[in-house]
Amino acid sequence: MSFTYDSTLAGNSDKVRFHLQDTGKDDGPKPNKVNFTDEELDGLVTTEGSWSRAVAAGFEILAAAWMRYLRADIAKAYQAQATSWRKRYGTGSGAVQSRAVTRADAYSDDLDTVTV
Repeated sequence: MSFTYDSTLAGNSDKVRFHLQDTGKDDGPKPNKVNFTDEELDGLVTTEGSWSRAVAAGFEILAAAWMRYLRADIAKAYQAQATSWRKRYGTGSGAVQSRAVTRADAYSDDLDTVTV
């Protein structure tokens, strides 16, 4: 797995790294100073559809990673960042999101039959 960073922020992965503060090799934001790999960041950009939404996903990943190590203070800070980025830039096509569900069965009277 590779790690590259261009401080001119020329590529999408560079922008994601910059905002996640993952700019120094072997000094990453994950537990034990682990960096995101280039492949992980490229995958996030592809899945999310933009570098800005990939940043939000990166913060979500960091929150989950730090919660595992019982560092709720760090996890909460990363989750707050993720929430802020999601508010500004939305969710990508691969992001998990919740929404109200309308029942689509014989007992639903509020669902248009064209939708079914």
